[in-house]
Amino acid sequence: MNNFPYRRAVIASAIFAALVGCESKIYAPITQGPDTSSPVVRPGNGWTLVWNDEFSGENIDSSKWNLEENCYGGGNNERQCYTDREVNAFVKDGNLNIVANDYQFTGPSDPQGVSRHMATLPYTSARLNSKNKGDWKYGRFEIRAKLPSGQGTWPAIWMLPTDSVYGEWAASGEIDIVEAVNLKTPTDELGAEPGKKEGRIHGTIHYGRQWPDNVSTAAEFELPGHVNPADGFHTYALEWEEGEMRWYVDDVHYATQRADGWYSQYKEGGKWVTGENDAPFNQRFHLLLNLALGGSWASNANEGGVDPSIFPQTMLVDFVRVYECAENPQNGKGCATVSEDAQFVAGTPAPEIIIPGPDYATGPLFTLFDDKPDKHLRSKEYDPQFKVYTETKAVEGRGNVLAIKKTGDVGNFYFESPEVNLDEWMQGGEIVFDLMVEDKAPDAKIMVKVDSGWPHASDIDVDVPPLGQWKQVRISFAELVENGNRFATDAKANVEAIRNVFVIEPTGPMVLNIDNIRYEK
Repeated sequence: MNNFPYRRAVIASAIFAALVGCESKIYAPITQGPDTSSPVVRPGNGWTLVWNDEFSGENIDSSKWNLEENCYGGGNNERQCYTDREVNAFVKDGNLNIVANDYQFTGPSDPQGVSRHMATLPYTSARLNSKNKGDWKYGRFEIRAKLPSGQGTWPAIWMLPTDSVYGEWAASGEIDIVEAVNLKTPTDELGAEPGKKEGRIHGTIHYGRQWPDNVSTAAEFELPGHVNPADGFHTYALEWEEGEMRWYVDDVHYATQRADGWYSQYKEGGKWVTGENDAPFNQRFHLLLNLALGGSWASNANEGGVDPSIFPQTMLVDFVRVYECAENPQNGKGCATVSEDAQFVAGTPAPEIIIPGPDYATGPLFTLFDDKPDKHLRSKEYDPQFKVYTETKAVEGRGNVLAIKKTGDVGNFYFESPEVNLDEWMQGGEIVFDLMVEDKAPDAKIMVKVDSGWPHASDIDVDVPPLGQWKQVRISFAELVENGNRFATDAKANVEAIRNVFVIEPTGPMVLNIDNIRYEK
């Protein structure tokens, strides 16, 4: 579960972190089992149980779990306060109950729950963690749970680093064993048949650099026969060994990710370095169990927002079991439970660390994209609804262009740069690019933006050309900057510290192509 900065996010090109405290995910295509059972693979005898909670007592075991107390919102603008009250978390009939209620609550606004600054949020819930009570490097993690349903629900079973040896989130990593949002609501899955209910689960890792330069890669999965995870208990598992992770549900191995598709980059002695071996996933992690409400993902998916009629909602946990590979506990190798049908998620290899020279982003011409991006830039999307798709495609007579398809109302494409001073472009500088719109919703418009970290952004509208026709767009950089941020009163981009040098945002569904993107005097 992504929770910036304390935690927590089928695309042809790399899609990375977001603009405003939320991030998009690189997804493997969904794996389904509509009519037949997916092949199961039973874990072997090499796994040795080293830690567990069967929730067989009368109370939550405080020797194993910490109950968090805060109204921080998880870093995702979630709408719940986490409390240690029994109404939100208790053990009954052999299950841990994590209960979300529509009770307004006031509490500390920081993730540690110690701030004097208070926040008031409309719902309450609970989040348990095993930090310094259950911490492991490598192993098999099994959690049997029944997930809640309804618009706005966001249950998560996941892991965070205990020591964060590579720095703040997500440079030190995050592992999501299972997440789901808005189960049993009408699905917004692309191409789904009418009336289909949301039933996808998600297995994800977060890594890269400290927010907002983080990356995540994920796999979606539907239970065989379209069984909904909210209708009963299922066992969600992760096997984690040196250099590899594998995700399971009910012993169906559905996804694998490997170290050549993740990385950690952080500053050491003032210089950027790339972590060695399988960093950041080579340190102690602990478990978290929680039920969030709303926020950057759940509120922007399916029917949107939080349905006030769904409460109370409960995530039930039957057991949590952690196993060690007895053959090689130091690296977890030798006990792998592998199916040939599992999907391999390629991930994102570590980008080259490039230190801009003194001439970077200076005039009279600063080319962002001409067949490919400038080597200093990273192509990214802000895509909380998972409805922005970008690829580089060849067009006769033009070479490569950027093709962007947006099927929802929220999201954009942008080029992220090392922080750069663009003050010289305030005198006579223009942002220039070629634009062609293939299709659009009737009221959809186009905004172009630059920003130095939200809310310090500036935006401006550009005219949409007739469908199918290429048009050159010219925007005065000074006019754009001085226009400010329409979404945040009195805020505008700081030209001396620009991070995202070009952002293009259709305001509704649209298919468009852009080419020859540059700053020009």
